[in-house]
Amino acid sequence: MLGAFDDTMAELYTVISELRQNVVDSGNGQVASNDAETQRQDAAKRAAIQQEQANAADSGSGFFASIGHFFGDVASDLVHGDVGSAFTDAGHDLDAAWNSPAFWSDLETGLRDVAIVAAAAGSVILTAGAAGIVVGAGIAAAVTTVTVTAEAGAALAGIKTGEFAANAEDASAGATQATNRMTELQELTTDVIADLKDADKSHQQSLQVLTQAMQTNDATIVAPASMTVKG
Repeated sequence: MLGAFDDTMAELYTVISELRQNVVDSGNGQVASNDAETQRQDAAKRAAIQQEQANAADSGSGFFASIGHFFGDVASDLVHGDVGSAFTDAGHDLDAAWNSPAFWSDLETGLRDVAIVAAAAGSVILTAGAAGIVVGAGIAAAVTTVTVTAEAGAALAGIKTGEFAANAEDASAGATQATNRMTELQELTTDVIADLKDADKSHQQSLQVLTQAMQTNDATIVAPASMTVKG
């Protein structure tokens, strides 16, 4: 009967030991999974920040710098008689300008300034005409053309700067989302570790109770046997 008790206790000890190890393995697996996901989110955050910076209004070469690069590269290639490189470099410079937020921001600002100045000049012409001052029709038409063209160009450049701004906003939102996810994963990992410690402590206490019960049982068996031998 007492031997059967020990067998039962031993089976329970084995079950609890296995359960304890399974909980530890599961907890460690969850922590490792959270760590891997955190690394992915961190990489996504850094990529989003880079994307946001690349689409910022001051990113890239401005209007005059872009124009300077274009004419400088082409002139240098032509001076050296390398026509092929002139076309290649021109293409690269134009592509860089097209993808430069600073270029379009400068262009939009510049064209709006031109439109403002031209519109002011138009007002002066109208005032002069009202005052009886004769202004050439060609000048008036030119001012009107400059105003309309500059306003249209500024509007088109504004569309491009708006695209960059939208991209930067999306990237910023992505970085924020990645940050929030990393915070969530950190909290989950903290909870998993805390639960793992509590479960392991509980299992350890159960194993100690079982060990103590088996020791008590063994002592109960040994004591009568000793008394019988002495008698």
